[in-house]
Amino acid sequence: MTSLALVAVLLATGWYFYRQWRYTRFEALHHPGHPQYFGAALCSVYLFGMSVGLHALAMRHAAYGLYLGKLQMMLPLQAIEKQTAEGLALHLALTLWCLLLGGLLPILLNDPLVRVRSLAQLIASRHGAIDAIEGLAMKCEEDGTLIALTLKSGKVYVGLLDEFAGPRVGKEWVGISPVASGFRDDQSALCLTTFYDMEPTDEAPLDIFQVIVSTKQIVSAQAFDLELYKQFQQPDAQARSTGDERRTALRRTSSTVDNTRHCLYLGLPVLLLLSPYIALKTTLGGLILVVLAGVSGIAAERLQRRMVPSGSNDRLVPPEPDRGPAAPFAPSSAHS
Repeated sequence: MTSLALVAVLLATGWYFYRQWRYTRFEALHHPGHPQYFGAALCSVYLFGMSVGLHALAMRHAAYGLYLGKLQMMLPLQAIEKQTAEGLALHLALTLWCLLLGGLLPILLNDPLVRVRSLAQLIASRHGAIDAIEGLAMKCEEDGTLIALTLKSGKVYVGLLDEFAGPRVGKEWVGISPVASGFRDDQSALCLTTFYDMEPTDEAPLDIFQVIVSTKQIVSAQAFDLELYKQFQQPDAQARSTGDERRTALRRTSSTVDNTRHCLYLGLPVLLLLSPYIALKTTLGGLILVVLAGVSGIAAERLQRRMVPSGSNDRLVPPEPDRGPAAPFAPSSAHS
């Protein structure tokens, strides 16, 4: 095994990291070929930079140097032209560090995105991994409302779209578990004719009515409140709905919150990269940076955009983070 083979291992590790880290995964899936090579090379540079700092930090301990020497003797390594044995040992050490980091860092960096779905959705939307329909479906899920899909045939499905599971490409079909269905008449007025208010069980789960729709057949998608729809069907709906709209009119806080969460999350890999270099000067400073990296990730998880009533002052309230998938919407409760 020569030093060139170690370079190949380093690049392969960067490619693995590029495809496994959810922040770059969509780009890796969506842009095969030369763009993926450049992305893998950049990730290799990141891993190499952190490996250099960790290697320099570990060289302070004599046991590390002895272990590295023994490992070099066990492996069939051959120095290339004009390369010293010390240079080959350094290359081996950096490659081993890159392999270790390439396997562990995706798990560490993906953890906030796995535990808090809204953060994963924010990151994915920044990379174009979420289309308009998915974005609307996620917004409806956060607000506890349904989504209504109108097809070219006039058919309307009201329910929950399949949950966002990660970046993907080729979104030609969308799945929806309907709570109600109907049609639009000649005046485009909505008329719901069927309500799927059966209690979900192990034998008959909620997705037993799931419908797969081609995105090419979707004419429009909108948030839908089943209770509000029922009120509109009653004689005094106009007077009551006017008051309801006034009370439930909501507006979003500034997109600064999203930008802040994005920057806080990026603070996690950046601070981890800097920590070994700071630790070379002061061990306490390196530990502080590691702690700050963790705090930055936690802050990105907990800081969420809050819907507030119109007319009130916008304020950021850190609600409980949405750990894991939200509970499924029960059709029977919406219809009762």
